[in-house]
Amino acid sequence: MGVQLKRQYPGVAFKIFEKLAHLEPYIELNQECLTATWTEERSTWAVQFCDLNTGKEYTRESKVLITAAGVLNVPKGRDDVPTLKSFKGDVMHTSNWRDTDWHGKKVLVLGNGCSANQVVPWLLEKGRVKKLVQIVRSEQWVAPKVNSRHSEVFKWVLRNVPLAARVYRLWKAFQMDRGLPAYKKTTPGAAQRKKLEDAIKNYMANTAAKKYHDILIPKYPFGAKRPVLDHGYLQATNLDNFELIKGDGISAIGNDGHSIIDTQGGHHDVDTVILANGFKTQELLTPMQILGRDGRDLREQWNRLGGARAYMGVAVSGFPNLFILTGPNTLPSGNSTLHGIECSVTYILRVLKPLFTGKSPRSSTIMVKAAAEDAYNEKLQRWMQEFVYSTDVDTYFINKQSGRNTLVWPGSQFSFYWSRCVQGVKWADYEFGRTKKG
Repeated sequence: MGVQLKRQYPGVAFKIFEKLAHLEPYIELNQECLTATWTEERSTWAVQFCDLNTGKEYTRESKVLITAAGVLNVPKGRDDVPTLKSFKGDVMHTSNWRDTDWHGKKVLVLGNGCSANQVVPWLLEKGRVKKLVQIVRSEQWVAPKVNSRHSEVFKWVLRNVPLAARVYRLWKAFQMDRGLPAYKKTTPGAAQRKKLEDAIKNYMANTAAKKYHDILIPKYPFGAKRPVLDHGYLQATNLDNFELIKGDGISAIGNDGHSIIDTQGGHHDVDTVILANGFKTQELLTPMQILGRDGRDLREQWNRLGGARAYMGVAVSGFPNLFILTGPNTLPSGNSTLHGIECSVTYILRVLKPLFTGKSPRSSTIMVKAAAEDAYNEKLQRWMQEFVYSTDVDTYFINKQSGRNTLVWPGSQFSFYWSRCVQGVKWADYEFGRTKKG
């Protein structure tokens, strides 16, 4: 949460903690989790941390461990672009933004996802860079970003009229769910998808520089990759000090240490390289090591199974009292990730209730059964075949080794909410245990 805490992202300011002051005694920042080890004799997790301020390592014990590390939390850094090793200029990833005087600088941006869409126009217009070169590997569906202004009366109603905010939120969620068919391989889905594609192509063609249309406008179906909302990027491609190149990254560094050679053979004199090349989304919960029952390593288990997976996106067999937020296959198709997290929190609390209410006094652990986890994920992957996500299109949703979509929920947000917050917990899919010692 460094970006939110330090407010270090171009053109963005956050005030997250002002309304969370009462939680401050329970929050410790700049603490990195190194390992979490299940202790069978005590039925607890021994969690090892490192205080990044002092370098001191320490261990805390907990009955339940809930991870909330997110999906976009481990960036692809300089080490993931080996050709940058000999580059003598500055290198930064968009997630580790640093205050810099950009005026008159020559900048190269690698990547063209959501982060690049925000960073590029800011650097050109507010940062006043001398030259910006962007190297992209593939096209993106860049849709117009519509911000609606709400009147003071409307905001008063949301604050003061009972249930008004909740009803409005439900209405917005319903509207977003109506777009789900566009992600499905059905006849109505294809029709809705074509309508969206035509509208977005028209917007992109009318906004972006014509000479870059072949590089920018996608040739793959809408929804196969995460769509991008336009933050002024397409208009910025018309500026004279902007250059867009299609290629597979950086080929080499010139002898002077500042000349970057792209895969098309072009040479670019650069002061700073900005990595907007994404995150290690197929390495959930890294770099921490999580060791469950009998010393099994969660990362090794997931690698053996062809990528991350969990029961209901939150529980993993072999790891008692461990629950995951933004876990495998919990990201929505065109809806709110925040709502999905809220649903997962509700479900986790429902599952934990017997351990803390006395309704199961002889139990101190709860863990999903291996057979239940297998059946759930087999069914989920069958559902996934109905969607346009494909190994033919490079997307961070899919594990390249197994071809499995490990991140997206193959259904509506309403079905996600219903299965987590309303439908009864399938207790037969869980096993309860007691502390061996004592």
